[in-house]
Amino acid sequence: MMNTRNPAATYRSTAVETKVHEADPHRLIELMFEGAIQRLRAAEGGIATGDLARKAKAAAEAGAIIDSLSGCLDFQQGGEIAERLAALYDYASRRVAAANAADDAAGFAEVASLLDEIHSAWKAIRPA
Repeated sequence: MMNTRNPAATYRSTAVETKVHEADPHRLIELMFEGAIQRLRAAEGGIATGDLARKAKAAAEAGAIIDSLSGCLDFQQGGEIAERLAALYDYASRRVAAANAADDAAGFAEVASLLDEIHSAWKAIRPA
């Protein structure tokens, strides 16, 4: 659904949809990392500005993306790495929920940092 009252929001939405439709599976995972990290930063910002509704919305969206990342793991091909990532995503999801409940910006920052490291490694293994 387009937002006709906010052209900038419409543009952003269209740009994201285009990226997703044109992306290969590797790029889709990159976009998920970027989205989760962006939302974690938004949750931090919501705490800093006292906008707890923004914080809660961003935290819920980040948690959903992290859960989706976990659902993308292939345990047959990924073996021990997939198992470790599953444990890390589980921790990250629980940490986001706890940070949301406690208005803990450091918790959001911690998870963003963890995801940023995995995101960097994921980008480094991009298939040719």
